[in-house]
Amino acid sequence: MHSPTAVKAIKHETVSSIIEQLPLSKFHYFVVLAAGFGYMFDSFDTYLVAYAMPAVIKDWHISAVMTGMLTSAGMWGTFFGAIVWGPPTDKWGRKFGFAATVLGFSLVSAFTAFARTPNEFMVCRFLTGLCLGGELPIVSTMVAEYISVKHRGRFVAVLTVMWPFGLLAAAICALSMIPRYGWRPLFIVGALPAFLAFVIRKGVPESPRWLAIKGRTEEAKAVLRKLGASDEQLETIMQEEVSGKVPFSTLLREPYLKRFIATAGAFFFAYVGYYGYSLWLPTILVTVYNLSLVKTFTYTLCVACASILGKLTSFYTIEKFGRLQVFYVGYGLGGVVALLFGLIKDPAYLLPTACILGYLLEIGVSGNIVWTPELYPSKIRGTANNWSAAAGKLSAAAAPLLFGYFLARHFYYGIWLTMAVCFAITLVLVATLGIETKGKTLEEIGAA
Repeated sequence: MHSPTAVKAIKHETVSSIIEQLPLSKFHYFVVLAAGFGYMFDSFDTYLVAYAMPAVIKDWHISAVMTGMLTSAGMWGTFFGAIVWGPPTDKWGRKFGFAATVLGFSLVSAFTAFARTPNEFMVCRFLTGLCLGGELPIVSTMVAEYISVKHRGRFVAVLTVMWPFGLLAAAICALSMIPRYGWRPLFIVGALPAFLAFVIRKGVPESPRWLAIKGRTEEAKAVLRKLGASDEQLETIMQEEVSGKVPFSTLLREPYLKRFIATAGAFFFAYVGYYGYSLWLPTILVTVYNLSLVKTFTYTLCVACASILGKLTSFYTIEKFGRLQVFYVGYGLGGVVALLFGLIKDPAYLLPTACILGYLLEIGVSGNIVWTPELYPSKIRGTANNWSAAAGKLSAAAAPLLFGYFLARHFYYGIWLTMAVCFAITLVLVATLGIETKGKTLEEIGAA
């Protein structure tokens, strides 16, 4: 016979409440490791075009405007990809979306190496972006649903730590390969992440929270058992209310309208500066400051190392000081440094300033990635996270065109001024519409 305490547990236990009780296990770390590699490979394939572009310009003798079009093609793909992959992720699961996007961008990257004209190159980068744009928000959504409130912020933040490693790998490959073999082998290397799709398919289970809202309670129990739940805990799980089809208009109504404006707006304005800077930095160093390709890649390699330090800083501080403080430090100070960067005349100051700016921007982006999936319930978390990220991809696609326009007209300070203004708008949105989620369960946030 059950005690009164046991009866109460049987009546009220859910998948979410059990997740909050579980200590970290080896399987938690395995899932996060797979997700982290997804982030790293996404970064690697994203930045290949930035490092290849100086060589592509010389190979095909293209203009600054065409350079901006080629650079932004992948970003336009990520915009549409983030929109397209959101609803399927809520309908068919996080695992499906994760594996499909990784396989997609890996295979198309290989085809890019055989592009014969700028137009073919542009099409390949757009198709690559369709998958790159969907993968990141899918991964952060999945990890946020696996982890308890005690560790959620850091475990999602650690994904972003892997992002600069992809940037670092792209810089190393570019430095070692382009001077000898040209830009095409870079994109062959970009196909290597395809093996991760196999690992996901065989080893990564579906999100237990997503399974629960789809009425697949037994499958959710099986996943919880892998995560360390006891048979006694699993016996207490009640069948949760099955979520039907959720209309997209849900994001445009209370209680999610203000949240969606805040998350989508923060992505949109922050990514103008973030991607404009990171994608154009190699070209700016070559065309504005007349650095050699080898010196340019060496500088960007140093920036990648500084970016890793930025992600590590956010990893260690996001649970201590909160999500909103990460925005304020990263983008607030980043805007100031951007304005100073535009005033540099002496090349000796380029490297330290570029590293400081890269460090700060990675801190700010961690806020976008960790904060957004915490604000929405599982029934629409995938769509909300993907569509918020899509706003950022839209601005990231436009930024190279805008920065290319400034470069073509030799209005170089326009780049840094645009970055500072966009970061300021980001902070206003977060401060006025945002809520702090540190230390709160999804139920307390209103996103169970």
